[in-house]
Amino acid sequence: MSTAKKIFLGIGVLVISALAYGFYFGLQYAYIGSSYNAKTVCSCMFVSGRDLNSIKNEDLYAVPYSNISVDEENKTVSVDIYGLAKTKAIYRKGLGCTLVNELTEEEIRKQPGVPPADSAKSYLVWGDSLNASIDKVALTKAVEDVFTEKDPQNIKRTRAVVVLYKGKIIAEKYADNIPQGTPLLGWSMTKSVTSTLIGLLVKDGKIDIKKPAPVAEWAADARNKITTDHLLRMSSGLAFEENYAAPSDATKMLFRSKAAGEYAIQSKPATDPDKVWSYSSGTTNILQEIIRRQFKTHADYLAFPHIRLFHKLGMKSAVLEPDASGTYVGSSFMYANARDWAKYGQFYLQDGIWNGERLLPEGWVKYSSTETPHSDGKYAAQFWVDHRDKTFPQDAFFADGFEGQFVTVIPSKEMVIVRLGCTPGKGFNHVEFVKSVVKAVR
Repeated sequence: MSTAKKIFLGIGVLVISALAYGFYFGLQYAYIGSSYNAKTVCSCMFVSGRDLNSIKNEDLYAVPYSNISVDEENKTVSVDIYGLAKTKAIYRKGLGCTLVNELTEEEIRKQPGVPPADSAKSYLVWGDSLNASIDKVALTKAVEDVFTEKDPQNIKRTRAVVVLYKGKIIAEKYADNIPQGTPLLGWSMTKSVTSTLIGLLVKDGKIDIKKPAPVAEWAADARNKITTDHLLRMSSGLAFEENYAAPSDATKMLFRSKAAGEYAIQSKPATDPDKVWSYSSGTTNILQEIIRRQFKTHADYLAFPHIRLFHKLGMKSAVLEPDASGTYVGSSFMYANARDWAKYGQFYLQDGIWNGERLLPEGWVKYSSTETPHSDGKYAAQFWVDHRDKTFPQDAFFADGFEGQFVTVIPSKEMVIVRLGCTPGKGFNHVEFVKSVVKAVR
């Protein structure tokens, strides 16, 4: 074969390989986008009770081109993109929505359910007796401002705000299409809830966070040095690509894997533990897999957050959604209404005590809110802090989720501030909102 023919043949192989890779990459991207839309529509319709048109208009901006089919009788959502990348999400009462990945719908539906909320009542009440301590004009303006759209290029789309002072409501507002009791997605605020579940097991004596994490897959390699504490503080040293703009560890784990925690457990070490802080949803799903392995039965595991946390706090709207394997997606998929998220914040403000009962170990809240080394003053243990802006309350810590979800706890001010929304960019400024609310309380 002549040299020229060899060159042309080589170029042809490269072109075909590039096209094949491009198609494969594009198809993977389409599957993730299709799964994202199926899961979003399913949860927004059957957990939040929202209208399909509003979901399409507000929530699917990242993947606007897809065919969506809703079966309201069986509570399923099927999505495809250009006839390819067909995916499905199914709703189960108490468990919310789950993507049908690697298992059949029938196999998933055979899994246990969760116990319904008991009749115990735990309400939040308005703090009318606190009016003398509040600049109502300033507080009303602070809240109204985060609902007011001033820049079409930076949409806020705030859906709910609840402010607690001394355990009572001093401000509350909802978007026009969001009734007061609507459960809303916390996204990565779910990570803080997963940490709470670890805390409950620490109090039970089932987990010692300073010992090597109880992950059998790591027992015989360098990962056996990783402790549960390292995982909680995002300092495990594990390699994990937290990128939502393309097929990555994070998107494959959340939208294409049957078992998020098992997927993340396979992560390889990139550095020694406690040397580098690296935000990772995979780390939190490893924690959730560790939680599951502490229980003898699947049913006991699924019931655990409801019996030991949600029922205790009266969080009747709370829904923690599992993956196809039946393990809660502890990094990302919890829904609750704004008042129930506020109860969760108040629980931490009260040092893990509720109705006079200590639920979390002494010192757990302090641990959860103490800055992690190497985190540049912004992270603690599955909660965030902000020690960079010295005008921000320095004892504040907060659960933080994608699209502007926040539960902010400020012990020195006896305040909890909840903001939920669907902010696609930088339209909402959490720090400035918190400061404006704090300023309104004398």
